[in-house]
Order: sequence, then structure tokens, then C-alpha cells
Amino acid sequence: MTSFFTVALLFFSGIAGLGYQLVWTRMFAVGLGHELTSMLAVVAAFFGGLTAGAFLLDKRVSVSRRPALWYAGLELTIGLWALLSAFVIPIVNDWARAWLGVEPGLLHFWGVAFVVPFFALLPATLAMGATLPAADRWLAQIKADPRQIALAYSVNTAGAVLGVLVASYALMPLLGYRHTLLALAFINALVALSAGLFYFRKPELSLPEKTKVKKTHKQPPPLFWRLLITGFLGIAYEVVTVRVMAQVLEGTVYSFAAVLAVYLTGTAIGAGLYHHYGRNRDGDRLLTSLLFSLSLVCLAGLSALYLTHGLYWWVRTGLGDSLGAVLLAELTVALPVLLPPTLIMGALFSHLAQSARHATGGVGWALGVNMAGGLAAPLVAGVVLVPLLGAQWTLIGIALAYWLLLPNFSMLSRWAYALPAILVLLLPGRLQIVTLRPGESVLEYREGAMASVAVIEQQNERNLRVNNRFQMGGTGVRAQRLQRMQTHVPMLLHPKPSDVLYLGVATGVTAGTALTHRESRIDAVELVPDSLALLPYFSPYNAELHKNPRVRLYSSDARRYVRTSHQQYDVVIGDLFHPGRDGGGLLYTREHFQAIEQRLAPGGLFCQWLPLYQMDETMLRTVIKTFQSVFGRTEAWLAGFDLGYPSLALIALSGDTARPEAIESTIGFNQALRQHLHLAAVRSSVQLAGHYLAGHHALADYAGDAPINTDDRPVILFDAPKFTLKRGIATYASFEALLNYLELKELSELPFFTRKSDAEFTDRLGAFIKARNLYFATMIDHNDDEARALSGYLQSVETSADFTLAYAQIVSMAIGKAQKEPETARQWLEKLITLRPEIPGARDVLYRLPGL
Repeated sequence: MTSFFTVALLFFSGIAGLGYQLVWTRMFAVGLGHELTSMLAVVAAFFGGLTAGAFLLDKRVSVSRRPALWYAGLELTIGLWALLSAFVIPIVNDWARAWLGVEPGLLHFWGVAFVVPFFALLPATLAMGATLPAADRWLAQIKADPRQIALAYSVNTAGAVLGVLVASYALMPLLGYRHTLLALAFINALVALSAGLFYFRKPELSLPEKTKVKKTHKQPPPLFWRLLITGFLGIAYEVVTVRVMAQVLEGTVYSFAAVLAVYLTGTAIGAGLYHHYGRNRDGDRLLTSLLFSLSLVCLAGLSALYLTHGLYWWVRTGLGDSLGAVLLAELTVALPVLLPPTLIMGALFSHLAQSARHATGGVGWALGVNMAGGLAAPLVAGVVLVPLLGAQWTLIGIALAYWLLLPNFSMLSRWAYALPAILVLLLPGRLQIVTLRPGESVLEYREGAMASVAVIEQQNERNLRVNNRFQMGGTGVRAQRLQRMQTHVPMLLHPKPSDVLYLGVATGVTAGTALTHRESRIDAVELVPDSLALLPYFSPYNAELHKNPRVRLYSSDARRYVRTSHQQYDVVIGDLFHPGRDGGGLLYTREHFQAIEQRLAPGGLFCQWLPLYQMDETMLRTVIKTFQSVFGRTEAWLAGFDLGYPSLALIALSGDTARPEAIESTIGFNQALRQHLHLAAVRSSVQLAGHYLAGHHALADYAGDAPINTDDRPVILFDAPKFTLKRGIATYASFEALLNYLELKELSELPFFTRKSDAEFTDRLGAFIKARNLYFATMIDHNDDEARALSGYLQSVETSADFTLAYAQIVSMAIGKAQKEPETARQWLEKLITLRPEIPGARDVLYRLPGL
């Protein structure tokens, strides 16, 4: 019973330990940036603290006559520093940003991203590193079994599995980061209190007979190297396979939690199996079997990666789109890749740690050496080896390294030497996970430190895809229209947009469009560096901005850039950030908007584009509420009238905007700009103003009492995946809800730049907006009913001569009808000619098509 009590405390300690790691990684990403390298650096810093604690405290804890009291003190230290870290981390994040600057070099970046978390977390991680040696000695006092270390390691890791799931799926979404730290610290406090009570109630177990022990114990060098290298290889395998599976899994905040849970589950089970079945085995023979088996299952895991895409969608198709179904699908994908290797990894570490155990310690030394290898793995494997060799050859190298660690090759049969080579030769080919539709081909593919990036070509159209799941723009006519209007709307509203900042580059089409606005200077920030390297593939559509002296491109995290740069801008444009993508929700927080406000020059304008096709109504209301908590004059504008990809701009105004007549003049004297706008059916300031949707007060009413998205409680980050995982939802659902709400209110707020316009302009704009809304209503409600659709479109045509999409829709319907029902097509076209004789389109089609 006493042993069970101690093991239970280890389980709860594991819950808190991994929970802390996840929360701290998220909190440091707020300050250091959301690059993969920064997240890996925080993990390495966490391991660094564990390593130091295991080394420094191993002997002290191991020779102590009161290990239960030591354990209580360590758990209490962890909990207290976790509470303090909620206040320490925001402060050191500010220091880190100042030290990093706008665009640090790799070594500079990695150094700051490692050193700052290392020292900020050191009191807690030092204590964590010593908990396993303390638990080992405590269990040894209760039951003299030298293999108790495997039990302690197994149970603690099992608790870590639960910690990952509880922290990711419950605590952080419900409580935010600071309160999650409080909840986890409460667990540490209970564990510390329980261990302390045990010490005072069972003193006879804490006071064994004092024996003389050697002051030093020299460990054999082969054991040191095996612990160090296996620590490196185990984490390297995790880092690389997670990078590959990111091209299959949903890429949300929950995806990494699912993968990590499988990794830890396998480790816990492996250690538990070693505890039960590893007794009385020949040490070298067992070690040889473990290392050889691990080499083979790593190659098998690599083979499984080729099948993950099909497996994932097979499970998703059967289970549906709920968060639980997606979690199960992601777990299913991770199981064949991670579970077999981690089972052996757990047993292998238990065996090596047991080999290192002696009277004055050894367990902490073994843990420290193993962790020292692990802390180097994120940088070497994720940042160096994958971009250099590719994921496939990096994983083959990991498997080969395990094989080379065998203590006795003579124990292997002859066929065993050839088996790894046979498995490598049987691999299907290059590990390149890119889902292609009919007619598509891969023009370029790169495995970078941040992500895998591909240029996909179909006929004359090119698209940029990141991690196989996220479409980041392209050169199709529809995509170009959307991307160009993301620049034209905000830049035409500003009277003189000289200095412009883009947060997000992707294909460069949006940022390159700014070059059509004369005298503008452009700074553009892109998170994925390999996207910048692929910009030439999207010329001339992006105006070859990478060659233009008016453009400065930065490979950096957008959040960190706006907090470290001292430059001020007339216009800041935030790209369409996918809210469900891990880290995307942080680009919609109050603190980020506040930082952008500081980058605006006097009279500056900030435009944040929202992908309504990737948001539900709750998310939209939250972003609007958060935006208005920072900016006092806001408007909502549309990028266009495409219901397939409705995109909304939240625009913050801090000064006067361009006048309609100035916009007319700008369009008239700039041929390149005029051509761009004509593609979007914008030929006048009225047609530009028709993209206006709502003013500040209407938006405030719509947002209502929605929560504010903050760095501490990023509700978008955790809620967005629940919507974006669902299939079959109309892309315009949230836009329809907003439009229906606005329809209940009269257009009492005209766009700011029209408020001193004459009555004729105002009347034309009012008619345009009414016609536009009729068009939207018809598209949404009656597009499958030909008669009602025709009636709605005709009503829109009759309402405004400036809004021409309904007119174009009827012409398109008539062309489709002409072959089978020419008389009906003729009637439709003649109706258009009667309603709008000044527009030549219907007349031209009527004369051109045979039989009409």
C-alpha cells in the first residue's frame, strides 16, 4: 500500500510536469515568435534545466536518509516557481524581443530563444530533474527492488500522457495560461503535502541504517555514450516524424498534443514492460536486442509515414468531423509511426538507467546524460538535418545510429546484418507528401526548418501550399482578384500611403500589388522562410517584388516584428491568417493589435483581413470585439463579392481618408492600377465604396458580449479548430449571419471617406449596396431555383447601374441556355437590354450567338 501511494504521487507529478511544458512553450511563443525554431528552443531549454537538476542533485538526493522529504521539497519548489512564472515570463519575453531585434541570425536567434527560457524556468526545471532520483530512492526504502526505477519512470510518464491531454483539451482552452499554471501548481502542492505527511507519519522508512559509501563512482564510458546518443536519437525521431505528420494532420493546436500523447504512452508502456519482464536477463544480450529492434522499428515507422495520408482520411471518413473524431484519427496515424519505437525507447532507457544505478546515485546521472543528448536534438535534427538531408534520410540515419550502438555484433545472426538494408531498399521512394488533384503537378518542393513548402502547377495556374494542407495563394484569375483587392481597398482609402507594412507574404501577389501605387515603400514579413525563396515561381504576378528596391522582405514572426521594429507606417495590412492553424489565433489577439497601433504613423490605417470561409459566427464576433477594444474608429469592407471565399477587412482609421474625387483621379491616371481594378469590376469610386459593409457602431452591436481574444487566453487558437475541422459547411455561413444582422439595420453609417460627398454620390452608393445585397441574397437562397434566381438578379440589375455582377450572372445563364432553349435565352437578354441599355454586354451576346 505504501508503494502504491508513492507511485500515485509520481503519476500526479507527471500530469503537472508535461502540463507545464506545454503552457510554457505557448507562453514563450508569444514573446519569442511562433517559428518552429523558437518552440524547439523552449523545449531544449526545458530539457537543459532537467539535465542540470539531474546532475547537480543526484548524489545529494541519493545519499539522503530522507528522500520522501526531498521529494516533497522538490514538488513544492516546482509549484511555487510555476506560479511565479506566470508573471516572470511576460517580463523576460520583453527582454528577449529587445535582444533579438527585427531579423536576427540563426545562431543569435537560437541563443536567445534557448538562454532566456532556460534561466527563466531554471528553478522549476532543476527541481524536476531531481524528482526521479528522489522517487527511486524513496521506492527503494519501501521495497528493496533495484528495478524500481523502471516503475517510477513508467508511472511518471503515464501521468505525463494525461497531463498533455488535460492541459491541451481542457485547462488551457477553459482557463487560459496563467490559471492553468495555477491549477497545475495546485497538483504539485497536493503531491508535496502528501509526501511531507508520509515523511512525518512513517519516519521509520525515512531513517535507514547509515552505511559508508564511496564518495565517487566512475561510470563506464560506453554507458555514457549510449545514454547520450539514445537521448539525442529519441527526441530527433520525434521531431522529424512530427514534421512529416504535420503534412497529414490538421495542423491545429490539438495536433501536436495527440502526437505527443502517443509518444509518451509508448515510453510509459515500454518502461512498465521492462519493470515486469526485464528481470534476470543477460544485460548485453538484452541491450543488443533492444537496440537492434529499435533500429528496425524506426525504419518500419518511416515506412508507415508513406501510408499516413490514406490512413488518416480513411479514419476521418468513418468517424466524422467532431473534435473527438479528429483526435482519434490523429492518434491512429501516430500509432504505427511512434508507438513501436517508443515502446522500446522506454525499455531501453530503463535498462540503461538501471545499469547506471549504484549506492550513491546514478539514476540522476543517467537521466542527465540522456536529457543532455535530447536537448541538442531539436536544433540539430529539426533546423539542420531536415533542410539539409530531408526527413527520409534523417530518419534512416537515426535508425542506422541505433544499429551502430550495439554492444555485441556477434550475437546477431547473419540475416540480421542485412535486414536494415533490405528495409531501406524496400522504401517506396522520396518521402514527399503532397496531395494532388487531377491535372496538378509539383513544380518545386522544399523541406525547410519551419515547414514543407510546395509550388503546385495546373495548366497555367500556380499555387503555394504549406505542409500540404494550407493553400497560401496562387495565380488563378479568381485568386488574383482576391489578393489584389486586399491591397487596393486599404491603400486607396489612405490619402498618401507612402510606407506600407505587410504581415504575411506567401506568393507575394498581394504585397507586389502595392507597387502599382506610385511612391509607396514596402516592408513585408513572412513566417516561413522557404516561401520567400519560392517567390520567383510567382512572377510576373507578384511584380517581382523580391527584386524591387522599394521592397524589403523579412523572414520573421509578424508578432515579434511589430513589437521590435521602430518604423512607423501609413498602412499596415494583415494577411488572411488561417485561425485554425496552430499559432494563427495569436495574430488576432488584443496585445498584437495594440502593438500594431504603435506602428501606425499619424493618420495611419490598419487593415486586418479575415477569411470568413474559415470562421464561424462566434469567432467573427470575438475578433471584431477584440479589434474594437483597441481601435476607436473601425469599418468593415469586403475584398469582393465571391461567396466561395468571402473575405472581410476590419479597418482601423486614425485620420482622414482619401476623398472620392481623389480616388477617381488616382484610378484615372494610373493605368496599371486601373487594369487591376477592372478585373474586380471596380471602375469608379462608387464601385470601390460599394465594398463597404458596416461602420463602427453596427460592428459593435454585432459583436455584443463576445469574449476578447488575449495572449493569456487565446480563445480563437483553441476554438477555431472545432469549426475548421467540419466539412460540408457553406463557406459563406458566417458572412450570411453578419449580412442578415446588418439587413435588420438601415445603412445609417456611410463609409467615412464619403461623408462629405454630394447627394448624387450618396444615392448611387446606397443603390449599389442595395443591389449588392439583393445579389447576395439571391445567390444564397435561390441559386438552385432558376425562376427565383432570375427574378432576384433582375431586381438587382434594376436597382443599380453601378453594380454589374447580377447583370453578368444573367448573361452567363443566357449563354448556358442558348443551345437548348434559345427563345428563353433571347428573352432574358432582351430584358437586360431594356433595363440597362447603357451596358453593351447583353446586346453583344445577343448578336454574337447563333440562333438568337
